[in-house]
Amino acid sequence: MEYNICEIFDSIQGEGSWLGIPCTFVRFAGCNLRCSWCDTKESWSDGILMIEDEILSRIHYPHIIFTGGEPTLYSLQSLSEKIHQLSCFSQKPQIAIETNGTNPVPTGDAGVDWIVCSPKPMANYSIKCEPNELKYVVDDEFTPKVIPPNFLGKIPIWLQPNNADFDSSVQKCYQIAMNNRDLRVGVQLHRLYNLK
Repeated sequence: MEYNICEIFDSIQGEGSWLGIPCTFVRFAGCNLRCSWCDTKESWSDGILMIEDEILSRIHYPHIIFTGGEPTLYSLQSLSEKIHQLSCFSQKPQIAIETNGTNPVPTGDAGVDWIVCSPKPMANYSIKCEPNELKYVVDDEFTPKVIPPNFLGKIPIWLQPNNADFDSSVQKCYQIAMNNRDLRVGVQLHRLYNLK
């Protein structure tokens, strides 16, 4: 099976519940949304076609992040199953996916282990997967009313400052979180440390 890949790289996870963990990132090309403040617009265009064995050969850490673009535009079961079968690490590989939530996400041995869903205003903040954590980019449009109440207090919910208007977004995140104990203010550690 072939996948359109923008890049594969190693770095720490800079945000969310896996913060600080060394990971291999697999960035899939293509996205079904076009958010104006997207920080990976380069992923909207075509990447390089890669077969599964090429991707597997570039995985150096037992924590793997599928990101994009939007990785759920691809059938991920076969690749995920082969990653879970890798025996070159002292622990069983774990896969996290970063998704906008507009599509279901396969889980288990033929899927991913951890779902980070970042619902977007362009999709009316729809969530069509079962997230392990939620991450909202806080822009002028964001209001905590878009967060489904059934997730509050049950999974981590992050408020991520919008990089396009960072200072005012940080203040908005802070005020919202101070008024709701179920929400957390997120950070992009890789940006603070100037890492990929």
